[in-house]
Amino acid sequence: MSCQITMRTVLLVAISLGYGCSLDAGSRGPFGPEDPETAVQKIALPEKAPVPHVFQFTGEDIAGHHKPKMAGTVQDASAKRATNASAVLTAEDIATLRRAAESDRRVAALLGSRWTFIDADRIPPEGKVTFGCCRETTGLVRLVYYSYSQNVAVEVRLKETGVLSVVRLEGYQPPEGRQDVQRGIELAKADPRLAGKVEQLQGHGLLMQPDSGFFRNDPGYAHRTIWITFSKGQDGDPKYWAVVDLTEDKVLEAGEEPPRS
Repeated sequence: MSCQITMRTVLLVAISLGYGCSLDAGSRGPFGPEDPETAVQKIALPEKAPVPHVFQFTGEDIAGHHKPKMAGTVQDASAKRATNASAVLTAEDIATLRRAAESDRRVAALLGSRWTFIDADRIPPEGKVTFGCCRETTGLVRLVYYSYSQNVAVEVRLKETGVLSVVRLEGYQPPEGRQDVQRGIELAKADPRLAGKVEQLQGHGLLMQPDSGFFRNDPGYAHRTIWITFSKGQDGDPKYWAVVDLTEDKVLEAGEEPPRS
């Protein structure tokens, strides 16, 4: 009995102490003690509402492309980063490099009888900052061709005007070049399905990759294939279309675009 009395006494003392140390119910909120309100200085609203910023565009853009004026931009041309002229290949540079490459027997053997030039660029030095005005030149240049005869892309590397290497780029389809588009438009215009209908329209071209099917691949699969459209100017909806296989040098499909509502 004495043991039970002792335990009850300890519990009563502990409860009494807990209540004694607790805050009054009136000083507690649902999320803890309530602090006094912070004094905030009230400011009168302006008599006139501020004018919202008007979204403006520059007047120096080409048709169909509008560039917004950016607040705080510097209009002084002298503040722009200068271009490193030594890192840019001019049209004359490219013509000289092409003559050197295309006269090389190794290049001619890989290109075959039907081919097109795609692009040229400098090869930057390895392990250094190589962009913008800070680019350092090494004299190394890369030319990219596409051989319709071999159905493969070809990369030619030159040092100045000397050919260093010629390699096949298996499985690589470089972006369409100007000559790709021109040849595609020529073939599409001569196709009986479009002949006499697209002479007054403007042709456009975009490289495409026909899909591989489970039982049968799409026409032009794994070939240099380009999608040609004809429209009234750059911004007009396409009126006619054609799928041109440049590897086979023929039009696969052609027709008229359905009217758009």
